[in-house]
Amino acid sequence: MQNKNYKILQEINSIFKINNKYSNLHLNTGIALLKKELANKGGIYAIVHNESYKMYIGSSNKLSNRLLEHLRNHNSNLYLQNAIIKYKIENFTIFILEFLDGDQIQNLTQEEIGKILIEMEQKYLDMFEEKYNINPNAGKTRLGSKHSEETKELMSKFRKENPNFLNKTHSPEVIDMLRDKFTGKNNPMYGKPVTEENKKLISQLFSKPVYLYDANTFELIAKYDKQKSLIEALKISPKTIIKYKDTGEVFRDKYIISSIELSPK
Repeated sequence: MQNKNYKILQEINSIFKINNKYSNLHLNTGIALLKKELANKGGIYAIVHNESYKMYIGSSNKLSNRLLEHLRNHNSNLYLQNAIIKYKIENFTIFILEFLDGDQIQNLTQEEIGKILIEMEQKYLDMFEEKYNINPNAGKTRLGSKHSEETKELMSKFRKENPNFLNKTHSPEVIDMLRDKFTGKNNPMYGKPVTEENKKLISQLFSKPVYLYDANTFELIAKYDKQKSLIEALKISPKTIIKYKDTGEVFRDKYIISSIELSPK
């Protein structure tokens, strides 16, 4: 399907005239080629679905390492990973959109290189249409920073429309169970057998559905029938679910975790 994304990719390839395309990502030979050719190189990449040309755009000063993280679902994008699960990795291709110029950056600091990469990445985020990227802005703009006024207003609106959000309480039994399970050797129950009652409570807690929302737009990313599924998808611990669920706090700079379905904007 020759949509706009496809045409732009073709134009980029003709302009830069670089070997910028990596397929067979499900084979060891494909991974080996990527590692060999992109070692010690930096630039902008796109992970593209071969049929729709929907893509994830990112940047790194160590392209081979970052791309392997995506392929191994480590510190990756959840929309992208859901698409890979649905369509299979063999139906995706990696394009290098632009390399960093080694001569121009050899005397720059890592911070300066990072700023250049963000500027380059933003150029391509603005250029392409259908994307898996959650945030339309390049870089971790929310990491360690305060919410924008727009986001604050949006969160306030959600709290009013969803009065149970941020106000959920567990039963005393569940609170006791959590305390028993997560305080380790400091807990007087440490080393003692888990009772059948607590096993049942643990099972019930992590068998409940949970919703994952985009922290920037509050759009639903995915519903997981069991919290265990979210734990596996994000590769996090049960403690993390407990820490962030229903608090309104942004997790990993981009997610909101809720045990209830939020009203639309």
